[in-house]
Amino acid sequence: MVSGFVIVAMLTVVSKAVSFVKDATVARQFGISDALDAFMFSFALLTFIAALIGGGLPEAFLPKYAEVMHQKSPTRAKRLGVQSSLIHALILLFTAALLFLLAPHFVGWMTRGFSTEKQALAVGVMRDLLPFMACLGISYQLGTWLRAEKHFTVAAAAPMAVPLVIILWLLVNHATANVDTLVHGTVAGGALHLGILMFVLWRRDGLSPSFVLSCLKDWEPEVRGVLRGSVPFLVAGAIFNMAVVIDQAMASWLEAGSVSVLSYSDKVCGIILAVTAAPSCEVLFPYFADKVARRDWLGVKRQLFSSACIILAAALPAALLLSLLAPWIIALLFERGSFTAENTQRVADVLRFGALQIPFYILGSLASRVAVAMRATRFIIVLASVAVVGNATFNWLLMQRYGAAGIALSTVLVQMISAAMSCIFVLRMIRSKLGEAAASERVDEKPGA
Repeated sequence: MVSGFVIVAMLTVVSKAVSFVKDATVARQFGISDALDAFMFSFALLTFIAALIGGGLPEAFLPKYAEVMHQKSPTRAKRLGVQSSLIHALILLFTAALLFLLAPHFVGWMTRGFSTEKQALAVGVMRDLLPFMACLGISYQLGTWLRAEKHFTVAAAAPMAVPLVIILWLLVNHATANVDTLVHGTVAGGALHLGILMFVLWRRDGLSPSFVLSCLKDWEPEVRGVLRGSVPFLVAGAIFNMAVVIDQAMASWLEAGSVSVLSYSDKVCGIILAVTAAPSCEVLFPYFADKVARRDWLGVKRQLFSSACIILAAALPAALLLSLLAPWIIALLFERGSFTAENTQRVADVLRFGALQIPFYILGSLASRVAVAMRATRFIIVLASVAVVGNATFNWLLMQRYGAAGIALSTVLVQMISAAMSCIFVLRMIRSKLGEAAASERVDEKPGA
């Protein structure tokens, strides 16, 4: 588990370094502009939809995969993986076709602050990015399959294909680079990311055309369990991940460039989260699922406490430094080319608040992973509902006074509430399971039991 965490953390650092180079290249080329606003909005919306669909099936898939692998057979587990992936792909393709038709309505409804020309640009960008959304969504499923088998390296390294290809696209077309260049690089990177995961799974799991064809004929009964289990996570993901879209949409109501400002701040916070929350959740989730499958509740509790303490010890100082040194960090990372000193100050004002979400985000993510592994679907839906309502409410109240920085502060408050709710619920649930196990042991020890 430790080696998996180290590998994922190191690869995530490299991936974030590549992403930073990509962000710096984009900032130098576009600064804070209407074209970048249109791209950022469309990219955020489609990433949200991919994560939504990519979070429903995979979240339900991993615990069920662990159960089939341990209690039934590896062959049935692989069949479950193939069939779940095919169903996932069909859902994504249908969603992409629907979004192509509804793109003008989505953009018109969510970007009231955009001009007519800017809205038309966003519609075109969204339609062009739909193949990226499909590739990203399927990649979530395949990456979860690899992590379920404790193969973390490729799952953590493959996502850097997207920023690498974007950088290459912008460099090759430097003289004539525009938002279309950014879109085409993103789509090509998403296709490469998906291709890498498919190739590795095909080779590592010994899949063959005959086995895949047999999966189309022999229906794995546990697929129904995955589909039933995915519905609550799909609903919860739709509610919880909607916060990103709400933030982007409400930022579009503010002064020009606010969507880009918020996006730049989120990217910097993402650097810290990428080396703490992301690898910890990716690595720990399958181990949590294994312990739950074995009913090792004390092990789940110990693992949650030890992991949270270690990760927070590193993340909390980093979050405070990020908040204090925000202007210097933004200037160092982005202030060149079209990204001016005024842009630096705008992003730094948002980052000062946004950085404070990091410790709460990490704690909430770990606790919610335990809840997912324990299949506490009702709680996940309640948590997501509270988060999205709180996010919209706090956004509206705080953006009136602080602008885009108010949206960042709203995120901090929502993450704090979500983390507290998740920890309290999980600890109570573990205590209940331990009590049930102790009661069962006492009954077994009675004479004649």
